[in-house]
Amino acid sequence: MSDIPTHVPQSSFARTVTIVSATILIAAQTITAAVAGGWAVAGFLGLGDYGAYALEAAGLGLGVWAVVAFVKSALKNARTEDV
Repeated sequence: MSDIPTHVPQSSFARTVTIVSATILIAAQTITAAVAGGWAVAGFLGLGDYGAYALEAAGLGLGVWAVVAFVKSALKNARTEDV
């Protein structure tokens, strides 16, 4: 037998802070990588400024979609009450 509890109650404030912190981290990395990827592909293919802007915008849209999907999943899977 172990003295380590299998479930540590967590307040709703702590859950909210965790979700918000994770969302900020995921959003920063995902959106930055998506926009940088668009810039890199446009530069590699020699698409010029407008091509780079178009691919960066597409990457931004993809990054925002991924962050929204993450937030929806995080909110759906967050515990609503302590047991």
